[in-house]
Amino acid sequence: MKPAVVYSNVWEDPELNRLSLKVEPGQSVLSITSGGCNSLCLLLEEPEKLISIDLNPAQLAMLELKRAAIIELDYDDFIEVLGVPFFRKPSAKPAEYRLELYERIKKHMPAYATDFWNENKQIIKDGVMMCGKVEKFFAFYRTVLKWLYGEKEILKLFEAKDLQEQQEVYRNFRKKKWNALHRILLNRTVLSLVKGAHSFAQVDFEDFAGNLNRKRTLGLTRFYNPDNYFMSLMLLGAHYHEKGMSPYLLRENYPKLKKNIGALEIYKGTIGDVLKKDGPGSYDRFNLSNIFEWMTNEQFNDIIREVIELARPGARMAWRYTLARPRELDAENLSRLEYEPELSDKLFKQDRAFIYESFHVYHLK
Repeated sequence: MKPAVVYSNVWEDPELNRLSLKVEPGQSVLSITSGGCNSLCLLLEEPEKLISIDLNPAQLAMLELKRAAIIELDYDDFIEVLGVPFFRKPSAKPAEYRLELYERIKKHMPAYATDFWNENKQIIKDGVMMCGKVEKFFAFYRTVLKWLYGEKEILKLFEAKDLQEQQEVYRNFRKKKWNALHRILLNRTVLSLVKGAHSFAQVDFEDFAGNLNRKRTLGLTRFYNPDNYFMSLMLLGAHYHEKGMSPYLLRENYPKLKKNIGALEIYKGTIGDVLKKDGPGSYDRFNLSNIFEWMTNEQFNDIIREVIELARPGARMAWRYTLARPRELDAENLSRLEYEPELSDKLFKQDRAFIYESFHVYHLK
């Protein structure tokens, strides 16, 4: 089976990574790739080295494309080649212009990545920012939601003048059809087709729809939708305005991103592979995304042991769970790691991505 992009965006709030990991200039960071967004956001913290790892070559090719664009292009063309969408503001450039930009940047990409994109030029033409399996599922979800309610009704959730007015709009929103849609689409069977059944191996309940209804309510009542790009990308398929984007996409951050892009290493492999390659005591910070979601307790603890061996004194690490309950550290790992419950809880309540079950911050004792 040919590799495919599952996530063209990272559906995790990069602010939680920034505030939990507290990367200091000159440090070395290990980050899970996924869509590459979190790795690029962490580059803004001035690490000396950031290794972004994944086992899916399509995800790595996605980050290679973003890196090559940062190296070669000015800001406007960077946004253009990725096909970054803005609500009701289509690009003034023809779609073929993205292919021209790709031809300019591909010299900065390794062979496996150019091979992937040469076979998928239509994706570049259409815009890579919304090309992943998850993003395509959200596109279908939006289509049905718009059919059920009409665009005008959905837009009321984005047209409130402030969060308080938005909360009132949501309280009065007719949710029965929305909840019914969740029962049909947001269940183990359908989501396993999107993300793979392994993603839910450790999820021990079946009321996915009820769980996600609760999280939808949190997202729509805690955060102002026009500024929350997770909600606007999910419900509108575009950023509501140019300030409401991931930090690595913001114009004001582009000079720093361009300056720091040389610190990025893109690597196909596991944490254990990085340990063999770079040796013990090589990294200060670890963005572990939600890689433990589908692992058993034993697998989780084995990987944590590798992280601890790879870590330098004072190392910090963070990870998430989407639906599964947290794995438990064994006695050996507990003796080495210190949990930060207050910070974990505080940051979790600030999570604009709103779909996660928990957020966990640890440091090496």
